[in-house]
Amino acid sequence: MIKNIIHILNNLLLTFCVISLSFLVIITVIDVIGRYILGLPLPGASELTEIILAILIYIGLPYICRDEGHVTVSILSHSLKSNLSKLHSIIVNLLIGIILISIGIQLYLYGINLKSYNDITTFLEIPKAPIAFILSALSFLASFMNFLNCYQYLTNKKTVSSQNLEERIYASYKRPGIIESSITDKKER
Repeated sequence: MIKNIIHILNNLLLTFCVISLSFLVIITVIDVIGRYILGLPLPGASELTEIILAILIYIGLPYICRDEGHVTVSILSHSLKSNLSKLHSIIVNLLIGIILISIGIQLYLYGINLKSYNDITTFLEIPKAPIAFILSALSFLASFMNFLNCYQYLTNKKTVSSQNLEERIYASYKRPGIIESSITDKKER
């Protein structure tokens, strides 16, 4: 049941992400062509770009939280034993979830404040409150993903992945071709 809901939410978020990103590219292309070739920039392009970028960032949060793809500093975590590593992952997910809830609450309160005096963007006059409410909802969804990770660690449905020495060395270079070429260079020497 929960897997189906998460799958539907992921597909929905992915669809909104693709639509938003496509819309952002179209706006940018039209603005650049209009600005530099025709001398007529797209009115309100900067406002639309700001709004879409904010929404894109917050759409990505649930994905990052679900996959635990956030930036981590692993100075000591690789040397932890299995049980301590699991506890570490639970604590990190719990803290991130709490922080995201506080961000969601603040965005919600900010949205109420924006709605109270009908704040709008300068040029296109787009209401700002719905944007703050969308960002708040996405923050709550991201915190839910972190709490779901905690639950999965506690019920042993998710395990802490351990990296071998080679994966740790090349962890920052996980792009296609870079790891393979680096390994073959070492073998040739």
